[in-house]
Amino acid sequence: MPKVSLQGLEESETDSASWMKYVHSTFHEGRKQAHAGTCNVQEDYAAQQRLYDHFAEAYDQLTAKNDGYMGPKILADETAILLGDKTTAKILDVGSGTGLGGDEISKKGYSCIDAFDSNKPSCEVAQNKGVYERIFLSKGCPKGSELQLNLDNTYDLIVSAGTFWVTPSYPGVDMFEEMARIVKPGGQILIVVNQEYVQGEWQNWDKLKDLEERGVLKAREVKVVPNYRMNVSISNTNNGNPPNAVAMIYDIL
Repeated sequence: MPKVSLQGLEESETDSASWMKYVHSTFHEGRKQAHAGTCNVQEDYAAQQRLYDHFAEAYDQLTAKNDGYMGPKILADETAILLGDKTTAKILDVGSGTGLGGDEISKKGYSCIDAFDSNKPSCEVAQNKGVYERIFLSKGCPKGSELQLNLDNTYDLIVSAGTFWVTPSYPGVDMFEEMARIVKPGGQILIVVNQEYVQGEWQNWDKLKDLEERGVLKAREVKVVPNYRMNVSISNTNNGNPPNAVAMIYDIL
């Protein structure tokens, strides 16, 4: 496993659990500040980018070994439910990171997958997996206007695992109108995240309600899926039990 360090904390075979606890603590702090209305989004974005710069090469092993992270598998299962045997459907993975979600989706037989992420080292890891046709790199803290793909009605499905609402600097409701623009009418947006991420009001849910009222998209009933992360010792947010995932599906009208 590559050895990485940040602010005096090193990752090795013997202390990788401490490393992942540190990573999760930064996520929790970002959400805590969001609930309090004190989060500086640009500073949070810079801090998260430094994290991914340092552990991109080790990310897959860290999450598999220490977190028991099931988000990508849940994403692939929900993708298969939505697309069925449409194996040539065009898919965009938003917040693709090192390609864990794309890899799981490709195992289901889907071959036309593009990726979008804001961290260059993570995109380089993903590129080496060979599961994405194209990888788009965000130019900064991802807001709706910064998707910048200019591909109207291109995709049958946009997917994302473990990316939306992690902290205020991660993708959120501001991106939905732009995502809806590049999804074909009749297509969907599928978001899989920790149930904890969607609790509260800092996410500005009114923007999604506005898109529904304008006839841009329609939200389906939120689906709760157990066991988002299996190792509760790393990040205990559900009273000693593995946290639930939520699968959030939006039909594009």
